[in-house]
Amino acid sequence: MRYRVIMLLSLLWLSGSGLAYDIENAKRINKSCALCHGLYGQGTPGALSPRLAGLAAGYLAKELKYYRDGTREYAPMVLASAITQMTDKDIEDISEYLAAIDLEAMNLPEIPLYSGDAEKGREIYLDECKFCHKKTGRGKPKKDIPMVAGQYGIYLHNQLRKFKDRKRHHDDDPDDDLFDEFDDETLANLVASLTALTKEQEQQRKLASIKEKVAAKDEGWGGMISMAEMTGMVANVCKDCSGEDGFAGRFRVTPSGEIILSPKYKDLRRMAGITGRFKADKNGALEFIPDAKN
Repeated sequence: MRYRVIMLLSLLWLSGSGLAYDIENAKRINKSCALCHGLYGQGTPGALSPRLAGLAAGYLAKELKYYRDGTREYAPMVLASAITQMTDKDIEDISEYLAAIDLEAMNLPEIPLYSGDAEKGREIYLDECKFCHKKTGRGKPKKDIPMVAGQYGIYLHNQLRKFKDRKRHHDDDPDDDLFDEFDDETLANLVASLTALTKEQEQQRKLASIKEKVAAKDEGWGGMISMAEMTGMVANVCKDCSGEDGFAGRFRVTPSGEIILSPKYKDLRRMAGITGRFKADKNGALEFIPDAKN
C-alpha cells in the first residue's frame, strides 16, 4: 500500500510540473553558471567557458561531480559555482535544466571555424570517433556520450591535449591510448573538422528556415510568394529595376539569415551563405531557384 501511495505522489508531481527535476532550483544554480557560460549555457569563444546547453544530462552530472570531488580541477569555476556545497539533487537539477536547452532553435552559439585541415580531420573522425559520437558529432545522450559538434574549437583542442597527456581520462578509462600517437597538428585537424561540421549544420538549419519562410506552403521550395510576404526578410531590394516584365537577379542568404536580392551583381557564389537566382513577375511575385551546390 505504501509503495502505491509513493508511486501515486510521484505521478502527480510529474503530471503537474511536466518535469522530473526542480526547475526553480536549477534556475537559481544557473545564475552562478551564467557568469561564465552565459544565460543559456551557450558558452563563450575561448578555452575556459565551453557550451553546456544541450549536452547529455548524465554526462554533465558526471563531470560536475568530478569537479565537486576534485577529480577535475579548475579553481575559478569551483569557487564561482560553489560546487563543493552542491548536493546530488542540485547537480541533477542543473544538469537536466542545461541539457533541455535547445540552442540550435535560438541560432546559438555561432561557432567560428578552427584553423586546421578539416578534410584530414574528417577522415580521423570517421575512423576513430564516429561510432560513439555519431557521424553528426551530436553524441548519444541516452548513453551519456557528449556532443562534440557545436562546441568551441579552442576548448575542444585543449581537452584533446588533456586526453593525450592523461590529465583527463578519455571515456573514463585511464588506460585509453586513442590519442597517444596524435601530434598537435593532427588534433587541430580533428577540431577543424568538427567546427566545419558545425558550420554545415548551421547552414542546413538556416536553409530549412528559409524554405519555410520563402516558399509557399503548398508549393514547397521554389514556390511563388508576394512582395508583401517578404517584408522584414529582405535586406536590400533594387528600387528602380521593376519594369513591365518584372526583374531578375541573384539572391544570397547570409550566415546570419538575411536574404539579400541583387539584380545588379551577377556573381554572389563567392560570398558566404546560400545563393541562387530569383525572378519576379510584374505583379511582384518572386520565384527562388537555389544553386545546386550550396
